[in-house]
Amino acid sequence: MTVVPLDPASPASHAVGIDFDQTLVAHDDGWQDGRIYGKPVPGAIESLHALKKVRSVFIMTARPRRFHAAVAGWLREHSGLETLVDEDPERAYWQGDCLLVTNKKLGAAVYIDDRAIRFTGDWTATLTQAHHAIGLPAAATDPATVTRPAAATTDRPARTTPADLARHFPDRC
Repeated sequence: MTVVPLDPASPASHAVGIDFDQTLVAHDDGWQDGRIYGKPVPGAIESLHALKKVRSVFIMTARPRRFHAAVAGWLREHSGLETLVDEDPERAYWQGDCLLVTNKKLGAAVYIDDRAIRFTGDWTATLTQAHHAIGLPAAATDPATVTRPAAATTDRPARTTPADLARHFPDRC
């Protein structure tokens, strides 16, 4: 594990980034249109307070920005800590005293996330872990030989149309 001690010359060393969903808040009933209905993951709030004593903490979420205030409210309600929704499109680091809710991966000494794969410099091992995490067989994990599998065919109608994707993700390639 890489150790990143506090360094006045490195703003990233001053912060810890924590994923919100399934790391701080439990989702026993799946995604519910962005509503935050879950209770804290056991130990999450105590750990949040412990980390807040030694570093700045930002909370990362992939939720659309319209839900960030709700995330901040949930954090305030359950932790009692002051929160701020990130409104700065240029922010790269966080060194504040309150919790920052953001959809950006800011510079940090460490990231805490339920879906992360630790990269150790070995892409073959990392690719094997990624294949496992997305439900693919571990075979053919040499990065030079992997090809994209054909899309599965189904009799079900598509949930998302290309027009929907273009509207929600205009920069999608």
